[in-house]
Amino acid sequence: MAGSAALGLRAAAVCVAVAALALGLSSLVPASATPGQRLAANAAALALAGAVFWFFTRRLSRSLAEVVDVARAIGDGDYRRRLHLLPGGEFSVLAGAVNQMARGIEANIATIVAQKTQLQAILDGMREAVMVLDAAGKVRVANPALARLAPIAADPLGRRPIEVIPSPELQLACDRLLAANPAGPEAESAAEAVTLEARFGPGRVYEVSLVRLPGRDGAEAGAVLVFHDVSETRKLSRVRRDFAANVTHELRTPLTSIKGYAETLLGAAPELAAEKRRFLEVILKNANHMSKMVDDILNLARLEDGQGPAPDARAEAGAALADAVRECEPLAQARGLELVRALPEAGLAVACDQGQLAQVWRNLLENAIRFSPEAGRIVLTAAPDPDRGLAMCSVLDQGPGIPPEERERVFERFYRVERHRSKTPGSTGLGLAIVRHIVERHGGRVWVERGRGEMAGAAFHFTLPMAQSPKAEASAETAGSGPRTQAS
Repeated sequence: MAGSAALGLRAAAVCVAVAALALGLSSLVPASATPGQRLAANAAALALAGAVFWFFTRRLSRSLAEVVDVARAIGDGDYRRRLHLLPGGEFSVLAGAVNQMARGIEANIATIVAQKTQLQAILDGMREAVMVLDAAGKVRVANPALARLAPIAADPLGRRPIEVIPSPELQLACDRLLAANPAGPEAESAAEAVTLEARFGPGRVYEVSLVRLPGRDGAEAGAVLVFHDVSETRKLSRVRRDFAANVTHELRTPLTSIKGYAETLLGAAPELAAEKRRFLEVILKNANHMSKMVDDILNLARLEDGQGPAPDARAEAGAALADAVRECEPLAQARGLELVRALPEAGLAVACDQGQLAQVWRNLLENAIRFSPEAGRIVLTAAPDPDRGLAMCSVLDQGPGIPPEERERVFERFYRVERHRSKTPGSTGLGLAIVRHIVERHGGRVWVERGRGEMAGAAFHFTLPMAQSPKAEASAETAGSGPRTQAS
């Protein structure tokens, strides 16, 4: 606005000056001049005024042409071009604004180029393969590690993930992530990382992390995929599990012999001295403890290897709990503990193997008995949650509880809360790890928190999917096997 106002004032001043010059020249003609002389004088005045006007307009047009030329150059990407006009000229204010704009754009472009170069160097130096998708699910960015991952990925730009990595599971995960509505209830989950396993060639296993890129200013979102090679980690983990399973399996025979000899000596020689009997009882007790640890390690190894129940496994929560109580009741009675059960009268069927569900109850109950004070109470509950299709099961005790910072780690193998370690005789340190593996393999979740009220000790909870009733399964099968028409 200031530049256009100055330009208008300048043009008006030129016009006024030209008019004044013409009038001044015409006034120099004497009154006694003939009409011809007056006409010649006026013509000379007009010619001189025209020359002055032409000079100023040419100067303006040159300045305007330079402004247009520099503006076009900046628009075409030549951000180093500048306007060089005389100070105080008609376009000096405009020239300063254009030069300042060009300097700002040049600085911003330099920053963007530096950031892009740095990002490209990071991507090129990463061992993990990276793939960036646009809103249409096409590859927009990829690093060299992706080509090393799969030779077909040498030119991935513009392709769908399944065209680069032949994994239908990966493509479905990308489609689900991109189809999530950012404004809908799934927006929060879409912003989180999703991890799945994909196999590329024999012995190669990758964990693929998918993260949704939020769109800005109404733009559609994209996604970032990072491929982590976990082949060696999985191999070492399998070697460790196999070693533990083989060692514990080899320990079974000598442990059985030790237990047999100790039991034979205790039963066949009642006249043994008290000290010798005590030694044999210690041997038998520790042999039983080692035997239980061997069984737990083998059981855990089978669970980790995926040797689980059939897909259509079905268990009754009350019956499995009754089996666990029957085995643990002698331990509870020895400490004067009361076991209280609260289950629905109509029963509660869950999608889980009956034996493994009983083991979950038994391990949690043994843990509660071990930490409960004498003459205390343990509450075992199971209730349906129809809205979520889950069964909620709990084991509550009156013990010291578990500190918040250690509640996640208690489900790790051989982990024990330090301050209670001396108070846990007979514990193998594997019971809760087995519980977690069984529950998670059946699609459930297990956690521990602080109890409330009278049961202010540890409160272990686990969920399992509810099983369909036999009538519902039969009706579903009947509906699926209805009459069919054959197209001719």
